[in-house]
Amino acid sequence: MSSIYLDNQRIPKTSPSFKIVLLVIVLASAALTIFFINQFKTNQAEEKKDAKRAHEAAPVTVAQAKLETLPLEIRNVGNVEAFSVVNVIAQVGGQLTDVFFKQGQYVRKGDLLFQIDPRPYEALLAQAEANVARDKSQINSAQANLEKDMASSRQAQANLDKDLASQKYADVEVKRYISLVNEGAVSHEQSDQMKTNSETAEATVASDKAVLENANAVIDSDKAAVLTARANLRADQAAADNLRIQLGFTKIYSPVEGITGALNVYQGNVVRANDTTSLVVINQIQPIYVSCSVPEIYLPSLRTSIDEGTIKVNVRVDGDKKNTILGGTLSFIDNTVDKTTGTIRLRATFPNQSKLLWPGEFTDVIITLPGARPQVVIPSSAVVNDQQGQSVFVVRSDNTVELVTVQVDRTYGENSIVNAGLKEGDTVVIDGQLKLLPGSAVTIIQSPIHPPS
Repeated sequence: MSSIYLDNQRIPKTSPSFKIVLLVIVLASAALTIFFINQFKTNQAEEKKDAKRAHEAAPVTVAQAKLETLPLEIRNVGNVEAFSVVNVIAQVGGQLTDVFFKQGQYVRKGDLLFQIDPRPYEALLAQAEANVARDKSQINSAQANLEKDMASSRQAQANLDKDLASQKYADVEVKRYISLVNEGAVSHEQSDQMKTNSETAEATVASDKAVLENANAVIDSDKAAVLTARANLRADQAAADNLRIQLGFTKIYSPVEGITGALNVYQGNVVRANDTTSLVVINQIQPIYVSCSVPEIYLPSLRTSIDEGTIKVNVRVDGDKKNTILGGTLSFIDNTVDKTTGTIRLRATFPNQSKLLWPGEFTDVIITLPGARPQVVIPSSAVVNDQQGQSVFVVRSDNTVELVTVQVDRTYGENSIVNAGLKEGDTVVIDGQLKLLPGSAVTIIQSPIHPPS
């Protein structure tokens, strides 16, 4: 080597820089040689350890793959909704004089919430009741007049009947005296007297008829007066009843049992009847709804389970140390699949006796349906997740293990359903996989190596 080129500059062999560069090259070559030697030794050691580990029998816990029909669990996030939302609105106007609850208080159905000043309605009611009393008095007076005039009519009818009888008798006497005159038995004067008596009776009957007609007209007038008085009573009674109802509306009671929200109108303010702004909003939380959406592929199974009554709906309460599970019943399934998300909306009803569910919060919903057919089932602890996917160690007849790639369909509890890779009766490792490699020998033990804490 006569010279070295560094950065396109020639370094002469006799130059001091030449010696320094040459020394650096030699040292670098030596370092690389030592590194590769050490790496080779390390790889050999690892291979020896792997071979030793493969021939050593590792203790493992195993389970057998079974053919079972496990329920289908659909899990999703649900939203808690109030069973009913009531906007409390004043039905009469006036000054709000009292509020009988605290904001956010739990109230029961029938609890007194508000008081509106009742005095104006009490005064109007007293006036209406006075009108009712007056109408009743007028009805009594009109009824008394009617009864009196009906008595007069009956007396006139009796007089008419008596005079009609007298007239009839007088007419008979006239005819008889005419015959006697013709026979010469009585004088003409006597016959004329009979005619006069008959005419007098006829006039009396005519007078009685006129009196009777007048009495009947008075009775008709009395009946009209009674009807008018009764109509006035009904109108005034209805007005009094309406005012009594309005007076009752001055006390506002809770229509449901639930949690009160924030006050929108405070004591001392004047409220209007049927205002668009509610006094307070009450959310009924016992029972309570939980809504969620599930993929439409589950719709046939859902409908079948609903018809058979085998569907179960549970929710897991967040923030609870015991992971409380609450059970409910499916109360509603939407009639349309959401085209944008490919899901269908469900709603379940929960008693919520412990008040753990609160309107507006999100919760985990677990919908359980019966399984459709038997499938291969193994404990979920047997499944190993790696970069290639999911696999399990299967124990062969010579007590060595084989790493088998599997396809897990779904899980239920502590078990996994395997669609591909295993068959019924296969023995899989459920504890001790960390010490295993494909081909490793194993010793089967009865209890887990790491018992649950």
